[in-house]
Amino acid sequence: MKKDFRYSMSLVNGSVYRNGKFYLEDIYISDQKITKIVPSGKTLLCKKIVDCTNKLVLPGFIDPHVHINLDLGEFKSSDDYESASKAAAFGGITTFIDFLEPINNIDEFDKKLIQKHKEAENSYIDYSFHTTVGNYKDDVERLIEKTHENGIPSIKLFTTYSESNRKISLAKLQEFLSNSSKTDTLILIHAENDEIILNANVEDTVESYESSRPAIAEISEIKNIAKIAADCEGKLYIVHVTCGSSIEFLKENYQELLGKNIFIESCPQYFHLTKDLFNQENGNIFLLAPPLRSSEEQKKLKDNISSIHSIGTDHCPFTKEEKMRYKEASKIPKGLGSLEFSFSLMYYLFGNDIIDKFTINPAKIHNLYPKKGIIQVGSDADFVIFDPVKTQMIELGHSQSDYNPFESMVTNGMIESTILQGKFVVKNRKFVGGKRGQFIKRK
Repeated sequence: MKKDFRYSMSLVNGSVYRNGKFYLEDIYISDQKITKIVPSGKTLLCKKIVDCTNKLVLPGFIDPHVHINLDLGEFKSSDDYESASKAAAFGGITTFIDFLEPINNIDEFDKKLIQKHKEAENSYIDYSFHTTVGNYKDDVERLIEKTHENGIPSIKLFTTYSESNRKISLAKLQEFLSNSSKTDTLILIHAENDEIILNANVEDTVESYESSRPAIAEISEIKNIAKIAADCEGKLYIVHVTCGSSIEFLKENYQELLGKNIFIESCPQYFHLTKDLFNQENGNIFLLAPPLRSSEEQKKLKDNISSIHSIGTDHCPFTKEEKMRYKEASKIPKGLGSLEFSFSLMYYLFGNDIIDKFTINPAKIHNLYPKKGIIQVGSDADFVIFDPVKTQMIELGHSQSDYNPFESMVTNGMIESTILQGKFVVKNRKFVGGKRGQFIKRK
């Protein structure tokens, strides 16, 4: 007699992370969704059983900030969607959010969106996009409406890069933030003060690079945009915050808005690397924007981890040859890769306290919840099976870049398997992904 398997897969005997705690539970999956959660030991008829004894079962991670196929003219970032998604899967990431190329008028939107959808067809994990604007001159309300129609409720602005026509005007910045709450649009801002950077007056060298985009450029600009967001009750998400002083200011002055209307993102590199690396012979390979900071700012960043809402990677690697091609800092492509090791690097520092910043927090902030970011009945069957005991020496990994800025660091805990919508992408540290990811419309 043929058995009627109601469930396609079960994860049994693991410590399941739900609601900020761990439970000894078994999870049952069907139709790519979580369909039942029961106490461990209550075995149900299931086609495939995965034993997670002594492992943590976590929601699939979300990286809300990646740059894939970023074209800078002379340089193009190393990873396409196939390689980036493979590296991400080894890092437990089941969904990432990339950026459309910047537009300055609404007529450019469709072309940029079609281009990005085409690039993403080879992704092994799920993905979404943020709209990006430069020195935008067009109708703000029409763009917000159009981006929402396409499942993209987030728009990124720059307060710097006037030299490449990416800096948003103050009037448009205010208009975007003023419209954000009533349209439920999240405004992402790269916050550096353009005037301070333009007037830095330092040598164009790698050693002087951090001084060319100093900490005060970020801190002062965050003060400016936080006031604007507070005054107009806007929805503000500050990307890649590098300075603990920036967070201290927001805590002291806008505590009541943090986690409600103002959200803070930071990245693993700012917790593990400092500007001292720019003085090394190969300092070029560590250049990114905003720069690495002092050990003092890094300590403040660590001390304020509880006020950081999400961890993105700002993944944008290049090759060593490309990084070392020029001596002038201004000519070197900016960006590092960390998709594969982001969680391991942060878990090493903060343990289980970091989990929500990879899961439920970015899911809620970026309109992916409850589809993503949580283990509950009805949510996507996206999981990370994590061994908290094993140690790992970070190696080159699966990015197409030929170096890793974190190489040879040792972390505790290892991602063993990654499951997307009920199918293994990485199983027992081996890539098995065949199923392609999907574009996730974020409502």
